[in-house]
Amino acid sequence: MTPTDDDVTPPPDDMPEDVEDVEDEIEREPEPHRRRGHTRRRRSKLREYSSMGSFIAWMAFLVVWLFFFAGSYGLFENIAVVLIALLVVFAANAVLWIPLDQGWKARSSAISAFIWFAFLILWIFFFAADFGIYENIGIGIASLLIIGAVNVVLWVPSAGEGRGSRVSALGGIGWLTFMVLWLPFANDFALIYPINGYQNMAIILASFLLMLLVVTFPWRSEISIGIDATPGVSIRAKGSLAGFLLYLVFLVIWMWAFASGFSANQNVATILVSFAIFAAIMVGAWLPWSRRRGEGPENWWAIGLAFVWVIALSIWFWFFADSFNAYQNFAVFLVSLMAIVAISGGAQWKKIRDFESLDWDD
Repeated sequence: MTPTDDDVTPPPDDMPEDVEDVEDEIEREPEPHRRRGHTRRRRSKLREYSSMGSFIAWMAFLVVWLFFFAGSYGLFENIAVVLIALLVVFAANAVLWIPLDQGWKARSSAISAFIWFAFLILWIFFFAADFGIYENIGIGIASLLIIGAVNVVLWVPSAGEGRGSRVSALGGIGWLTFMVLWLPFANDFALIYPINGYQNMAIILASFLLMLLVVTFPWRSEISIGIDATPGVSIRAKGSLAGFLLYLVFLVIWMWAFASGFSANQNVATILVSFAIFAAIMVGAWLPWSRRRGEGPENWWAIGLAFVWVIALSIWFWFFADSFNAYQNFAVFLVSLMAIVAISGGAQWKKIRDFESLDWDD
């Protein structure tokens, strides 16, 4: 018997079938690439013909519209119809030419932009004349914000951290949309449900409070982890946030239920006093913690002086301001502010001069 050498390559007749299959696949590998390139060229040609056909269809529509229908409408209405038809053509071409690897989100964003332009054209040419300039501006901005919200839903992930970002973004956009619509249309709402100026401010503050809750709610756990890292900060930070929210709730209740029973100057005094009380509570909460750490403002006397100034202004606006006009009250405010700045600046200057007069030679 002749020994078989494993290193010797078997003759072609003895080659295994699987090896032959692999070689066949290697030999046939360039064919799909040629077919793919041919397919791409066909698709590109199809897109070109489709784009050309869409513009021919737009021209045909334009001719038919002008010949059969345009006479029944005004000049601006006909311009609007023609522009909207052109936007439809552009949207169709955007769908055709945006690469497939960009996905349906890119196409949807492009289509949403064309929809916004079409809405603006319809609004300006058909409905804007029935509204004032501020109302029309509000409609335009609100429609753009709505398109932005649609794109947030399209592009921001719906899971993980992206979910919180989506909720926060939609909350902020929703509040801005409400504001740009409420401010110009508030008087129209008053025809349905009568509200005064103070109640209008209460609605704005309440919407702002609701927006804060929606925007911060998805991040409550991350905020809690961050403030729990430092001892003594957690309860103070949470208490400060709760105090600020309660202060806003107080302002909403006051503006809605009680402000109309007092003069404008007395309402200013109420806001000043309530803010001074809120600030005093915050200082009282953080002062012991800052002292234990050796931090905080160097001059607490200046902070106390600021409280005195706010209380003095509150007394002026509550008892005396109604006897003077708005310009005179603003002058009183400026004089009191300059007096406080002069007193505080003089005390700080004296402190610096005393520091410089020390005997530094020893």
